[in-house]
Amino acid sequence: MNDKLDRLAERASLLHPAGEAGDEVDWKRAAADLGVVSFPADYRAFVAAFGAGSFQDCLFVSVPRPGDPTAPLTVGRLPEDVLGSDVMDAWQRTEEGDRHRLEDMLLWGGTNGADALCWVTSDPDPDRWPVAVWARQGGGWAVYECGMTEFVARVLEGDFAECPLSVSTLWQKGSARFLNFREEKRRLDEGVDG
Repeated sequence: MNDKLDRLAERASLLHPAGEAGDEVDWKRAAADLGVVSFPADYRAFVAAFGAGSFQDCLFVSVPRPGDPTAPLTVGRLPEDVLGSDVMDAWQRTEEGDRHRLEDMLLWGGTNGADALCWVTSDPDPDRWPVAVWARQGGGWAVYECGMTEFVARVLEGDFAECPLSVSTLWQKGSARFLNFREEKRRLDEGVDG
């Protein structure tokens, strides 16, 4: 693992039974499908180790699915109706709206409070992509100068001036369980909830 993923792993009780963790992704095909050079190293390491799923059924992490862009928990660009919406083009800090475009957003996750979690992909180096959050109750987009795993770790640690999400389930929680979507499905099929 890398430093950023190690930091997140320290904050999360990550459940990954044998055969039910991690996802294999054709990263080159996924990058071509989504119009990027690659994906951040911390995110690729997270996907390999844990895959698509959720932290406490609150914060959902998606993976690229080349050839199957409509599958659940799939990384993708913002839909056309979002790109054309004046409401969705609101920014918490005006200067961020001047620097970033919705067309550069790549959706990697969301919350059960209808927040969108994206990268701003305008930098050619994916390891420098900041996280952008559309907090449904937060007054527009906000950009955080960190990657996906650091962002989640900082939410768990309460290491932002305020909770960047509309839901505070994970805020300052210290740790959280991550459940891969296949393991969640297996449990539900067996009648186990959670």
